[in-house]
Amino acid sequence: MRDLIAGERAPIAGEQTFLLVGDGQGGELPTLALIALGADRRTAPAFPPIDGVTREMRAAARFEDTHRLVLDLHSVAGEVERLLLVAFDRGNQPIGRTLNIETGDLRFAVELGGRSDAAVILVECYRHQGAWRMAANGQGFAMGLGAIAGAHGIDHGWVMRLIPRLRPGVSNGEGDAGARQGSGGSATSSGSGVAIESNHILTNAHVVEDARAVTVHAGGRPLPAQVVFADPRNDLALLRVEAALPGTAQFRSEIGLHLGEDIVALGFPLQGLLGTGPQASAGNIAALCGIGNDSTVFQFTAPIASGNSGGPILDMAGHLVGLVSSSLNLDRIRQSGGSAENINFGIKGAIILSFLDSFGIEPPMAQYSPTGPSQIGRAAVVRQARDTIARITCEC
Repeated sequence: MRDLIAGERAPIAGEQTFLLVGDGQGGELPTLALIALGADRRTAPAFPPIDGVTREMRAAARFEDTHRLVLDLHSVAGEVERLLLVAFDRGNQPIGRTLNIETGDLRFAVELGGRSDAAVILVECYRHQGAWRMAANGQGFAMGLGAIAGAHGIDHGWVMRLIPRLRPGVSNGEGDAGARQGSGGSATSSGSGVAIESNHILTNAHVVEDARAVTVHAGGRPLPAQVVFADPRNDLALLRVEAALPGTAQFRSEIGLHLGEDIVALGFPLQGLLGTGPQASAGNIAALCGIGNDSTVFQFTAPIASGNSGGPILDMAGHLVGLVSSSLNLDRIRQSGGSAENINFGIKGAIILSFLDSFGIEPPMAQYSPTGPSQIGRAAVVRQARDTIARITCEC
């Protein structure tokens, strides 16, 4: 059997049986899924994804069991240009072992030991000059199957059916800055977001928690949005809208933050009380970590309120450095006899960029300057950012 290395290509034809094999260490193997893409690298409507759990059949493919796929390349619909064979952990936990995928006389080993990847693209089959070729891939995704699906426009409901634990969870004792109204079986919630690409908006996972429908209000109009992926651990969620957004934020080219530097927080707090327009507040970076030395967030002093969650935090050049996430639970502090005000937390830009990288999204980055970015003042920062922020409402 011929062993392939990552990036190596080989001709392939006819009916092929792909078998996922472990490394003999025991334990349950991850599950296989097959994703078909068109020429635009988006999911092909004529060939929705199939997986080893539900074992739906397509004219050209069927799962004989969780780890064995039979694929007839001659029968693949003409609009399909590429097929991704994916292995994923159903608990969305790191696979953490070596996987081998075998077909015919070809074999490819993916070493995932010591890595945080919960899903991996094993191989790709693609059309080339009228024939099929197979490429050994091995690209892993710490965010799991949802990251792969989000990058290719696949219905997130498919992922949720396979990995139920991806439902956004509860925060760790800090109070979130979202707003929720209603009782019984129906409720609405609101939050804020920031456009990071022409069709993508970033917000907090807890903003869209349990949402049946999400609407983004940007550019003076409501737009239905799809939750591409929610990462409750880092409290991030990526939304997609079909219409082009009026503007996109620029990330600061220098990822590092500076203790004491001035920032502006934008968002839509206390909807229905303060109006529907955006609100801006100014403060500074008070600490470079959060509760328990959590290095994924930073502390800032700009006043925020319920509904600010997911809004952008900008430096004095108008560049994105973080996302509003939560506030310290003041009621709990007061009950202990202490006093505290404006202790708020934002998700660091480096964490956000890593999250977006999982989807292949490269957001706009400010041009690096050795002397640092030119500061433009608070009013100019807000004016520059108005077209990039969005109000988010959810039906739960």
